[in-house]
Formats: sequence, C-alpha cells, structure tokens
Amino acid sequence: MPNESTSKKNQEKNDKVKKAGNGQGSVRELPNGKWRWEVTLGYTLEGKRQSVSGVCANQTQAGIEKAKALADFARGLLGAAETITLSNYTKRWLERQRDIRVSTKRGYKIDLDYALEHLGNKKLKEIRPHHIKDCLTKLSQQIMEGGAGKGKPMSPRTLAMVRSRLKAVFAEAVVDQLIYVNPCAGVKRIKVVEASETVGTVLDFVQMTRFHELGLALFEAGMSRLFPALFTAASLGLRRGETMGLRWQDVDFGKNAIKVRQHLHISENKPTLGGLKTRNSKRDIPMPLTLKNVLLSHQQVQQKERNKASEAWHDSGAVFTTYFGHYVHPDNFNRALDNLLEWTDPEGFNEKRCLGVPVHHRKKLETIVKAGARLPDLRAHDLRHTAATLMLRRGV
Repeated sequence: MPNESTSKKNQEKNDKVKKAGNGQGSVRELPNGKWRWEVTLGYTLEGKRQSVSGVCANQTQAGIEKAKALADFARGLLGAAETITLSNYTKRWLERQRDIRVSTKRGYKIDLDYALEHLGNKKLKEIRPHHIKDCLTKLSQQIMEGGAGKGKPMSPRTLAMVRSRLKAVFAEAVVDQLIYVNPCAGVKRIKVVEASETVGTVLDFVQMTRFHELGLALFEAGMSRLFPALFTAASLGLRRGETMGLRWQDVDFGKNAIKVRQHLHISENKPTLGGLKTRNSKRDIPMPLTLKNVLLSHQQVQQKERNKASEAWHDSGAVFTTYFGHYVHPDNFNRALDNLLEWTDPEGFNEKRCLGVPVHHRKKLETIVKAGARLPDLRAHDLRHTAATLMLRRGV
C-alpha cells in the first residue's frame, strides 16, 4: 500500500497539472518528467479535433510555448488546416529559424518567395505533389531579374533550393499536425535541358601571378586598400566573410599560419562577427611566403593609419579595417575586386585612369598593366575556387 509520503508526492504532482478553461490549451507532465503543451485549433468536417503541441523540458517553458501558440492562433499565424495558407505558415516557419545568421534567413525567404508567388494563397491542406511540380516547372522557365543570372532562366541550383526550403516548411507542418503528408516528399529535382547555371571562373598560375603583381603595385600606390584581403582569399581559399573577419591574433607570422575562427556578416546593416558557416570551417591554414609579405606590408600601412587617426582609432583588432579601425563592410570586398580587374585591361590604361595615382608609381603600373591581358570577370567566391584549383594542380 502507498505510504503517506508517496500519496503526498502524487497529490503535489497532480496539483501541478491545472485544468485549463476552454480555448486556453493545456499543459501536463509526462512519465519521463518532461512537459507537453497542446492547443486545439479546431475540428474537421468529420468532427476530428485538430491541435498543435510540443514537449518541453520543464513546466515553465511548456507554458511559454503554449502561450506563443495561442497568440499566433489569435493573429492567424496558426489555425486549422482548413483556413491556414502556405504564406501564413511560411511566415511562422521563418520566425522559428533562430539558430542561423540573418543573411541565411534572408536567403531562405528569397528562395521561398519564388514559390509563394505561385502557391502562397493556397490552403496548406490543399497543396498536393502536382502543385509543387507545376510550380517548379514554371520557375524553371522564369527569367531572373537580378544577380549573376540576370536575363537567364532560373538556375538548377536555385530551383533545388526552392524545393528544399518548401520541403522543410511542409515537414514542420506535419510535426505541427496541420497536415499528415509532406507533398514535397516524392517531388524530384527538375531537370533542365539547357544548363543555365553560371559556371564559376578560376585563374590559372599565369593569371594568378598577374593578379598578385598588379594588385601589389596598386596597393603600394594607395589605389587598392583591400588588395591584401583579396590576395588572402585567393591564396588560402577563404570565404569572403572569413577573410574580412580575420583578426591579427589569428595571424601567426612565426609559424606562418592563419587561424580561421569567425565570420563577418551583416546584421541590421552593420558588420558583425559571428560563428563559422559549418563545424568543419574552423581550421588552421599554412601561410605562403608571398601572402606573409603582403600582410606584413599591410600591417605597416595600417599602423600609419592608426597613428594618423590617433584617439579616433577604434581598436577592433581586425586585419582589414576602415581608416579608423572598424571592420569593413563585406560588400567593399566585391568593389575592390571589380576595381582590380578593371585595372588589368591594357586597353583601358590612360591618363584619366591614372588620376589620383602618385606620379612616381605611374610608370611601374603602366609596365605591369600593358605586360598582359585582361583577367576574366570574377565573383568574390571565385577566389576561393581559384585557391582550391591551384592547390590541386600543385598536388595538395
């Protein structure tokens, strides 16, 4: 027979589960000690109750999640599958993505917006696999209005991203018990007959030498402050954000190595340090002698800027900074790359191009520019591909 102590504990446990009024949802303790919350959304035409629920580690968190669900239900962000649209639910799905960068979430939204243009107003429960297939087929023929593929049909990669995001949204709707089958589960990737995807460009050894020589000459002439950043990315295969997020404490000139530990991204239109893209992105990379010399020269230039700025200098510890020591907006990396590539055009070398170049640097620049051909157009990420390609050709 249960003793008085056991009965008291059971009574205390029962007291924790208070019956809620109609429309308020419920919270109850599970046998494993966790807590389950549930909110009734409505009933089907057959009279079957539909609800949304979840399991939390403690009663307090379960109460918070239940309250959020009730608030979303009241605002129309949650509802019975008879009423909620894909657009409504997608908005909630995006709000739940909290463990990712702002830029990543923005990319998710862009991918999903393509699909929502065709499916957004449809009710969640009405969407079937053939709707998804029809949507992807239309998107494969859609002419892009911006980006690298401007004026071309949507690339296979973008189509795959749209399908992947939709699949994730519907998967969560299944977990939320709003639908019972993921309509994307059996939808295969659209095969595009004519490849419309932009193929990245890489530099060969001769082109990389020209990139280094001209970039260094421009840097010494004060015409390319961010050349050291460009050369770092091209030498080590770093992502743009990894390059612009480097700190001097990550550069070991004694051991000729660079540590990749953080990533610079834009949050609320400001450069912000954050975690790396993947778990394997944390790495130590040997630093070539050519890069070491470039960074040592850059360090001297930065010290002069620091002395000139005096008390206005912000000691961020960053390798690549503004004139006052702040982290540089990553978009300036792209502008610096475009500027350097324009300089490689021998036919574009004239007096107008040399405006602002110190007189004693003009002859050297003219010699280097006219000694070779214009380098191909490159995206920032192509520098990463260039580094990988050249390493493979060297047998690394």
